Amino acid sequence: MNHVSRNVVRVILVAIACLTLGTQPGWAGAHTWDVNEIFSNADGTIQFIELRETGGGDFETGVPSAFIVSNANNYDIPPPNLVGPTGFRLLLFATDGYAALPGAPTRDYEIPANFFSVGGDTIQYSPYDSVTFAPGTLPTDGIHSLNRSGVSSLAVGVNSPTNYAGDDGSVNAGPPPPPVPDGTAGTTPMGVERLDVAGTLLRLSWDVTSCTPVLNHHILYGQRSNLPTSVGGTFSLGGAVCGIGASSPYDWSSVPEATDGSRLLWWLIVVENGDAHEGSWGQSSAATERKGPGTDGSSAQCSVTTKDVTNTCP
Repeated sequence: MNHVSRNVVRVILVAIACLTLGTQPGWAGAHTWDVNEIFSNADGTIQFIELRETGGGDFETGVPSAFIVSNANNYDIPPPNLVGPTGFRLLLFATDGYAALPGAPTRDYEIPANFFSVGGDTIQYSPYDSVTFAPGTLPTDGIHSLNRSGVSSLAVGVNSPTNYAGDDGSVNAGPPPPPVPDGTAGTTPMGVERLDVAGTLLRLSWDVTSCTPVLNHHILYGQRSNLPTSVGGTFSLGGAVCGIGASSPYDWSSVPEATDGSRLLWWLIVVENGDAHEGSWGQSSAATERKGPGTDGSSAQCSVTTKDVTNTCP
């Protein structure tokens, strides 16, 4: 073989090597995933850990080469490798208690109950990233979680688990929705302030500190003709204002007028904690739960399907 032929062969071999390297699945990385969100209920049976790919890398598929580690437990992430692209996607590690919750996004990996301590722990995506939270830092109300904020900070927010497929949501592992306090037992009663002459803009205020946690409130309203015809009877409704949030006060605009000639408008504020259950309406003068037209005496408004009055706070 002459000198020119040898050079041609070398060029061909180099080209083949480059093409081979460019298509190798062995390029799978694993180091750009960070611990992104941590959630637990009070007894540790419902927990999840969320990882996030933070570098935008589409080939960070090799997570089975790493581990999820707490101070007391170690979880070997099982094969196979992920199917890319992986850029900025999330992975969800969760307990059976989490998986049993209605509406919970499907977990990617199963971890045992009490995988980490609710009283403070270090969670590692080993050996690449870790998050430490001190005693008293992790919310255990069943609604809020710890979320990565910047490189090393953690912030409390409403839980938002997301799996690798991109399915997201929020779970409720807390107690049933409480009633809105009525001014008894040292709580603050609801108040109202008229903000315009016509009374079409009202500022409603109520006690949001005595019974927690609360995710959301709704206004239920009616007129005289919607009141029960007997003590303990069923209320009908004129309508509702849905999703007015967790905080007070709330400025209710476009307040409706009574159309039955009574000039009487009544309303209730009720709690709904994201699980389609509504809290108590309070009790009638006969000491029985006020009831609406829906299942279990619920309003059947704002996507509510039933009422749960077992949380008697205050």
